[in-house]
Amino acid sequence: MQEQMMQILELFSQPAFFVRDGKVCWCNGAARSILEEGTALSAVLEGGEALYSNWDRTGTLMLPLMLDGKAYDASVRAADDGALFVANRCASENDAAASALFSASVSLRKPLHAMVSAADALFERLGEAVGAEEAAARLNQSIYQFIRLCNQMTDGSELLLHRKTLRRAPTDMCAFLEGFVNEVAPLVRSAERTLEYTPPGMPISADADTVLLQRALYNLLANAISYTPKGGAVRLSARREDDLLLITVSDSGSGIPKELISSLFDRFHRQELGDSRRGIGLGLSITREIARLHDGTLTVASCENGGAAVTFSLSLKKSPLPLRSAGIVLPTPRFHQGLVELSEVLDAKMYDPNEVP
Repeated sequence: MQEQMMQILELFSQPAFFVRDGKVCWCNGAARSILEEGTALSAVLEGGEALYSNWDRTGTLMLPLMLDGKAYDASVRAADDGALFVANRCASENDAAASALFSASVSLRKPLHAMVSAADALFERLGEAVGAEEAAARLNQSIYQFIRLCNQMTDGSELLLHRKTLRRAPTDMCAFLEGFVNEVAPLVRSAERTLEYTPPGMPISADADTVLLQRALYNLLANAISYTPKGGAVRLSARREDDLLLITVSDSGSGIPKELISSLFDRFHRQELGDSRRGIGLGLSITREIARLHDGTLTVASCENGGAAVTFSLSLKKSPLPLRSAGIVLPTPRFHQGLVELSEVLDAKMYDPNEVP
């Protein structure tokens, strides 16, 4: 690494270190107190060994680290004959904020129920109003967005407070992914994008909570659609690496700005207020927590040729399954899950109350 770059990195308050041949060969001042030169990279990677080894060394890779017993997120760039890591301390648990979010989501359920009931009455009389279809579709889309917001707030706060428990079951991951793709592909087409899917190419079984996995995939897909221009492609691929299943969702947009990539996983952090694509700042944190519950992690790479790739990993090792019976999940046939989860990125015409399944 160049001497000038080393001098600049010495000024950083974040730990920065250089890795060559799988070992730390240089640390800046902030890293020396928590990391020794000569340390094997595998000793500090938090579940990201397979993702790092398969990185194509283009763009910026986000990886979780464990330094001196504390969790960090690292931005990684290829440099010379090694890789430069710049680490940021993970946001501390903000239990008060997460608890307040959960309480707010519960409070919002009552007006949401009233809104749905009122909309039902209006939609029944839709045929009596001339030219009301477009307005009704926009209203219906807003209701679906409200439902998704409440779900994100409820599930997100429970996940971030570590109150969510997995309901693992043996799952044919190829069938699960194929079913997901078949369900969402028509919705992606309606958004004037295409969904390209590359299956694992081999049978893969995992002990997984498919309800939470669907939530994670919908989060990643919604992000990818929002950053892909119309006419572009969103790609979903899956492959096995050792005891991990790696599921990658990538877009064909402009990539992640360098000034934002280090804060992507900050909870409740939302850049560029007013940009509707950024939601309430919980999507990637929720998705990474779902990966963690499956003994995996989440990494983000901004590609040099444009676009971003987010990789969700989960362990394929057998896990102790719960002895209790599975809980009863009440069906909600009125609200198509895909239309709820993608309500921020689909066109309002998809929510015509006379057409919505």
